[in-house]
Amino acid sequence: MTTADDVTPYRDPIHRWNLEKKYPEQFVSVPVEPITWWIENTTPIEFRDAIRDGVLAWNKAFEKAGFNSALEVKIQPDDADWDAGDIRYNVLRWTSSPNPPFGGYGPSFVNPRTGQILGADIMLEYVYFTNRVKYERLYEPITDNDKGEKNKHVCSSGNVKHQGNLFASKVLKSTGRFSLLEEHRLIYESMVNLVLHEVGHTLGLSHNFYSSNFHSLNNIYDRNKTEPVGLTSSVMDYEMVNVGKHNNWTGQYYSTTPGPYDIWAIQYGYEPTLKNPVDEASRVSQLLAHSTKEELRYGNDADDMRSPGRGVDPRIMISDMSNDPIGYAQERMDLIRSLYKGLRKQYETPGESHHAFTDAFYVLNREYRNCLTVISRYVGGMYMDRSMVGQEESELPFMAVPKETQKWAMSLLNKYAFSPNAFSVPNDIYNHLQWQRRGWSGTKDHKIHDQILDQQRNILDQLLHMNVLKRISDSQLYGNSYSLSDVFQDITDGCFAIDAGTSVSSVRRNLQIDYTERLIKMVLNKKGEKYNNLTISLAYSNLQKILKHINKKYGVDDATKAHREFLNYRITEALDT
Repeated sequence: MTTADDVTPYRDPIHRWNLEKKYPEQFVSVPVEPITWWIENTTPIEFRDAIRDGVLAWNKAFEKAGFNSALEVKIQPDDADWDAGDIRYNVLRWTSSPNPPFGGYGPSFVNPRTGQILGADIMLEYVYFTNRVKYERLYEPITDNDKGEKNKHVCSSGNVKHQGNLFASKVLKSTGRFSLLEEHRLIYESMVNLVLHEVGHTLGLSHNFYSSNFHSLNNIYDRNKTEPVGLTSSVMDYEMVNVGKHNNWTGQYYSTTPGPYDIWAIQYGYEPTLKNPVDEASRVSQLLAHSTKEELRYGNDADDMRSPGRGVDPRIMISDMSNDPIGYAQERMDLIRSLYKGLRKQYETPGESHHAFTDAFYVLNREYRNCLTVISRYVGGMYMDRSMVGQEESELPFMAVPKETQKWAMSLLNKYAFSPNAFSVPNDIYNHLQWQRRGWSGTKDHKIHDQILDQQRNILDQLLHMNVLKRISDSQLYGNSYSLSDVFQDITDGCFAIDAGTSVSSVRRNLQIDYTERLIKMVLNKKGEKYNNLTISLAYSNLQKILKHINKKYGVDDATKAHREFLNYRITEALDT
């Protein structure tokens, strides 16, 4: 027979370097053998200071664990008799590839019997610190098909940093704040942050996507508050570039120091153990008791919500910032909208192609999409707390996002993604989107309707994912007051109500058909699909509501009449079937 004590609590091993104090009697001592990093001699001189600063910044965390100068940095001599691939050296390697697979990558190799880290390398890629847009793969989200295995060790921090740098440079130029000094600060902070992140992996730390909730929305723009402790509570987040909308903004773009969570995690992993087992158990217990503090909360790749239907806690997310991610996202979308008007003036130069302008437009659009994605995760979301039973300051293991927060998120999605003017841009934007022709590349149109619908589908994929719909109905049993009926009603109204009595734009017709087809799919619930009974009945009810919304077929343009006749046909055919 087994008891609870036999099977819990589980113990997950950590990886760590074997650091030993040279002077054990001292509270803070230099190590017997520091962790030495070598900057590869091919690294451009202008980046070496930032790389060095990113490594050495970790010494701040190790001081809390009792070590002084735990990490050191050296430059590989030009006449070195060893290669950067030599496993005896921990090397910050520099690469420049035509099709780079990463922006920063921090692998290490470990003794599987002890968990001791024996060595590590970090790969840095030049393209991520230029203004060149990398079109092939800006993100590598973990999808349902991956089942968490294929990409569980993939770090996309460099990809996110690249998009952030491109976006920040567009904001600075479009708002008249661009200067060589400001560009240098942006690149320096992003490089320091990327090195901090990748070195963190080689020290044994995993991602912490909760950490962006560290500061208030007001405080993130005040470098006096963020610089000493970090923009996020951990550099192991995929940190969104921090760009203020005001011309007098002087905040940080990225964290340049380990945050409170990083310091706490290093202390746990590297503080020397006490000889007396009772004292050691007490030390560890007291240290771990702090986990309920807001700045020490944690969520990694297994918890994040970057892909539709994954995760439950919207605070464990990439591309968000501050403890008001919804407000931050709305503020950023308003900023992006304000930049469209002057975009051509800023990026079109006589005698040159429209390529730079087209790049700028799509950089803004990707950022807009990121913001919508962040907001969508709050609908049907659950705040999660993994503290132990009886731990001080613990919260409920699962607590539904408050109804008013979910309603606010839905109203913003209706305004910024579904409304008739959600994707309105100046009339002279779309017909100037042209990539520069190169060789036999040809000239292609940009399929604007497909692009807009793709953004809207990205949101509907989350809101109507069967995991989310089941969670909404399940959580009504333990505190969620934003019901499944409310959610369907708000989406249906957002897609149909405002123009039910008028002609419907082509963009809205596209959206309405897509949403209707999703409801039909739920009602039919063909073999292999797993929509539950609660979802099916509400999908049916909302198809009936759509029939009322599309009832007006006179006094509207021909396209709208045809559109409504088609929707009527699809719904009645499906329900008859």
